[in-house]
Amino acid sequence: MIPSSAYVRFGPDGVAQVDTSLHLSGASYIQCCIYDDATPILSVKDRHVSVAITVPDRHKLTADDLDTAVQLAEAVADYITELRRRLAIQDKAADAA
Repeated sequence: MIPSSAYVRFGPDGVAQVDTSLHLSGASYIQCCIYDDATPILSVKDRHVSVAITVPDRHKLTADDLDTAVQLAEAVADYITELRRRLAIQDKAADAA
């Protein structure tokens, strides 16, 4: 199994870039934390990597924030659809063998 990983790279201008790969498994932890006085936080944790997703200003939500969340949800839906498609192909091949 390939573990999750994160790398920090510094460019010549001193700006840092973080590259993260999450290899989610049954041991991964995914949760949406909801608060009465602030916007929610989507949290994904896997062994050595933890990612929190929220809006720039947790006390002021904008239409752009919602649009970005919808884009995230649509990308996750596409990911799920592709996993299901590939699993069905894999299962058919196993049954045929």
